[in-house]
Amino acid sequence: MGQSWLVEAVWGVRWWALAVVVGGAAVWGGAWWWWLRRARVMLSGRTVVALVPAAGFDPSPEEIDRHAARLARVPAVVGWAPRRAMGVRLRLSSTQSRLSYRLEGPSQAAALLQLQDFASVDVVDPYARHEVPRIRFDGVPPLPRQSDVEKAGA
Repeated sequence: MGQSWLVEAVWGVRWWALAVVVGGAAVWGGAWWWWLRRARVMLSGRTVVALVPAAGFDPSPEEIDRHAARLARVPAVVGWAPRRAMGVRLRLSSTQSRLSYRLEGPSQAAALLQLQDFASVDVVDPYARHEVPRIRFDGVPPLPRQSDVEKAGA
């Protein structure tokens, strides 16, 4: 009879410990799911900035250091977020012999990414269509657009 209360106490603690472990696992699983969802939402709303240098672009080491330090501050601006959503992606491309430098980062850091660090670099919207303005002369009819010529020939 002396051992029955001990067995009862251990058996009762075992069920209590099991309930705590199951509850803790449920809370951890919910927090993990929320963290993944937050990363997906942040990755879907990233901002893109294109930097187009001038023909004689030659930055000084101080300008390069300042630019690198600015990119290193992006996680501090974003705040508490998943690591995969805080990264800044750099893409270099060349179209028609013109270098383009794209920065992709979190939308919370859009203002920081759009700052102009270099004197001879233009910050442009990468999704804007850049059309060449048409030149019109007085008394002379304008030349047809290329699309109009293709339609007439087809």
